[in-house]
Amino acid sequence: MKTFQFNILILFILFILPRIAYAQKDYDSLSFERIYLHTDRAIYIAGENLFYTMYYQGNPGKMSRYAYLIIRDQDNSIATNVRLEINNQISYGSIFLSDTLKSGPYQILCYTNLMRNAEDTYFKKDIVIANRFDEKLSFLSGQYRKAEPTVSRKKLSENRTTHGNLYIHLDKEEFNPREKIVFTVEQTNMLDDSITNLSISVSEILPGYSDEPSISDYFKDNKELSRIHNSSAKSCKFVPEFSRAVLQGRVIAVTSSVTKPDSSNKYLLLLSTPDTLANLQFTSTDSLGSFTIFLDPYYDGKELIIRTKEQGKASIEIDDKCSLTQSFNSVSPYDIPGMREYLIRSDKIAQVRRYYNYKEIIDTQKVFLSSPIIPAVYQKVYSRIHPEEYMDLPDFVEVSREIVPALKISKKHENFVSSYPSLQYKSNSDIEPTIFLDGVPIDDVNQIIHLGSKNIKYIETIPLIRYYGEMSFHGILSVISNNQAINNIHFKGPLIKYQAILSQSYTQPEAFKPENIVNHHPDLRQVLLWEPACVPAKNESKQFECYASDLKGVYKINIQGISSDGSPVKASAIITIK
Repeated sequence: MKTFQFNILILFILFILPRIAYAQKDYDSLSFERIYLHTDRAIYIAGENLFYTMYYQGNPGKMSRYAYLIIRDQDNSIATNVRLEINNQISYGSIFLSDTLKSGPYQILCYTNLMRNAEDTYFKKDIVIANRFDEKLSFLSGQYRKAEPTVSRKKLSENRTTHGNLYIHLDKEEFNPREKIVFTVEQTNMLDDSITNLSISVSEILPGYSDEPSISDYFKDNKELSRIHNSSAKSCKFVPEFSRAVLQGRVIAVTSSVTKPDSSNKYLLLLSTPDTLANLQFTSTDSLGSFTIFLDPYYDGKELIIRTKEQGKASIEIDDKCSLTQSFNSVSPYDIPGMREYLIRSDKIAQVRRYYNYKEIIDTQKVFLSSPIIPAVYQKVYSRIHPEEYMDLPDFVEVSREIVPALKISKKHENFVSSYPSLQYKSNSDIEPTIFLDGVPIDDVNQIIHLGSKNIKYIETIPLIRYYGEMSFHGILSVISNNQAINNIHFKGPLIKYQAILSQSYTQPEAFKPENIVNHHPDLRQVLLWEPACVPAKNESKQFECYASDLKGVYKINIQGISSDGSPVKASAIITIK
């Protein structure tokens, strides 16, 4: 007998250990994820739009679906945050910079949920935003002098070739105001099956302002960041979002200073959104109260009601994907000669454009909506009842008695209880039916007992035992109210309302057309071209054109991109409008 038990133990160990090792290896085998963000420029006036293209390097076959973009000020207050949908290793769009933003340096951060395990791996880029009502620009605290009248072109330019596969051809480098600018981007030595995504900006630059690293410099092998990633992979707190958004958090029991929390206390967590159909996702916490839910795409962008099935004093905390532990320490030398004059000039340009009622038109290329497929608790309805078709009934006791014959409501110890009498012979359990109000599960029938027929749109009854995943229901009652009565319910257990994130749309500015400007109106564009997602054919030489504005100065053609095999490409050139 002992030999048999020993053999069973050996078989169990051999069976379970590979699975434990595989679960650990699943994260250990993930290589370092990297993100690069190309913006249309680096200096903005509050009230303008910031355009971006995000590039992503990940694990073949296991790539994150979402990234998160944050803009914060020097006081570490978040000005805006959005979720980006990654498609073919890129995402692009625009962010409106509120005209209430104060002047100063800001930092853009971009990362995936997996990268949150090592905050040092986040993409970071410093920008400057000036408020048009701020005449002092007090954040510029140094001693200022005017910018150098001449700047070496060699000092401003990068090499126009990168890895020998991208090159910019210009017929000339100096242009007159409103003159057409034509340049050709040539691809060479690309792999036969490689597809390249490019983003192109032509924008005015401030000579002397530090330029951020190119995508090639940023994506090159970085031993220090790899070390940080590898050290964090073994204790992966934040789960990768390969196919669905992840909602993580904890249920924290409220205990006295004397009583220790019960480490074995687990909770069943229920998640729904107000709707005309009963919908539900659920999960169990671990012994520490932690939970992870891979959100159904239907819940994207919706207000969620998250509660525990268990009653008692506790609180639910949801992980904040925008929480940061490291402070913003600007590394860009924004306090440079000529910055004050440049910002004052840009501010005046913004005011003139407002005076002439110039509005930037943004084209929406792709919108991300929540899934129309509802995670419905049941598909087949036993009976649907519309109380408006019957006489007016004052409360749900009368409603159930007169028009919902399958349901029985009785009083027990000063409270009401509900049941489906037809199920009493099919189960020994005295569990009440699960009740949904406006699509959300509630505690019991007492929470809707005050609803009369005037308050109810319709009622659906399922007087059958039903299974939903690992959950079982001893009958289901669904009540849809006329006025979102779910918002007035006081639950007996811990509850939190949470606004799920919806991915930002892919957007780009409408291409500039010179015929759209009245001849006597000034053309004061500082960004001459922004092309966020160009996909040239293999080894194709693609021509681009834009028009010089009336603003004389130095402009940079900045091209960043990535090929389908993950290789970064870049090219740049300097032009002048005289």
